[in-house]
Amino acid sequence: MSFGSPYFTLPDFTYHKPKTLREALELLEKYGDEAKILAGGVGLIAFMKERLVSPSHVIDIKGIPELKKLEYRKGEGLVIGATVTFSELESYQVIREKYRALYQAVKLASDSIIRNRATLVGNICEAIPWVDGPPPLIAYGAEVEIKSLDKVRRVPVAEFIKGPVEIDLEPGEIVTSIHIPDVPSGARSGFVKFNVGSEFALVNLAAYLSLNEEKKDVRLVYGAISPKPVRALEAEKILSSEGDMRTLIISAAVKASEELEVISDVLASEDFRRHLIKILTMNLLTELVEGG
Repeated sequence: MSFGSPYFTLPDFTYHKPKTLREALELLEKYGDEAKILAGGVGLIAFMKERLVSPSHVIDIKGIPELKKLEYRKGEGLVIGATVTFSELESYQVIREKYRALYQAVKLASDSIIRNRATLVGNICEAIPWVDGPPPLIAYGAEVEIKSLDKVRRVPVAEFIKGPVEIDLEPGEIVTSIHIPDVPSGARSGFVKFNVGSEFALVNLAAYLSLNEEKKDVRLVYGAISPKPVRALEAEKILSSEGDMRTLIISAAVKASEELEVISDVLASEDFRRHLIKILTMNLLTELVEGG
């Protein structure tokens, strides 16, 4: 990630490598706003090179064993530790089979070199509008677990990301893991993005469909179109209604392209993004309904 920095070096800082979570939290408590957490380091190092942040202390948490947890339990769901990399997620069979939207987002993220370093927790903590991690997590109803020296709390990813580079993290806290509920039998999910001609997504979309006749559950989550990921609630209602599914998909795709607030920026105009929303929605939903 680069925004055209004139710098080739990092600002001066003191490097810390704690062996336990408590030690990391104590360091964070001690140095406060002067410290930053390093998990994969992809975002932090880039920001430091750009001089967007210049911490006096960098706390490297990669060596803390409990933050490497990657575990699935039937009926409970999936736990992803703060230092689990994209490559580790990509190779985890459970994610490929049960959490398809997340698997596709991980597989499409940047390149293999970056995926070997970048972490999903770091991805959502950056809270950059065009990253790929948040939409599938929000579609699955995922939560982040946050710890400090004196408390533990859970926050839905949809609420944790408050805006561009703004998250619900208080001083002295570390995001230690992501918790994703188990996916019921028959539910389908997928992820797609458009980034032709750009390093960053112009639009990305995670869709989750559980079309059980007794209780339909539909979630459409879009990234890169606004300051934070958003759901197309009216389009979801259309898909949850009765009728020919092909017709409902077309209507939902049109509604999604109309109902959402969409930005224009240097990457794409509002009109082009609305066009992409309609096409990507139609294609992904058709694939999920007809192909599984």
